Amino acid sequence: MRKIIPAAAMTLALVVPTLAQAAAACCCCGNEGQDAHAGHSQTASADHAAHGVVTSPADGAMTNGSPDWFTATFPHAMTLKSVTVQAESGAAVSVPVAAAAATTRVSADLPTLSPGNYVLNWTAEGGDGHEMTGTVRFMVH
Repeated sequence: MRKIIPAAAMTLALVVPTLAQAAAACCCCGNEGQDAHAGHSQTASADHAAHGVVTSPADGAMTNGSPDWFTATFPHAMTLKSVTVQAESGAAVSVPVAAAAATTRVSADLPTLSPGNYVLNWTAEGGDGHEMTGTVRFMVH
């Protein structure tokens, strides 16, 4: 018993700071844990939906003609940093992103896209410096 009590005290001393870190929640989705922002740089659309990010065009969309712009809506203010769009058999084209204040809805004008399959990659930054990235795959008819 004398050995168990000091061991339990030592375990609590190590665990309590970890529990305090675990209480920190992600600023956009409320995820809790030692790395509350884990997953923000992943590109799966399910991850974006889980974090409240909605894009237009949406991942997997089939558009009737070339979309005029790319839009992302976030649960908290973000600044769009970069957008690239790439045809299935072409090189990635950087889309100009206008400097703007952080907001919950960001957008960038897209070039006219011919019918085909496209991959659009975006990067946005939160006011606290955390970065979110995403990939949207869509088809233009």
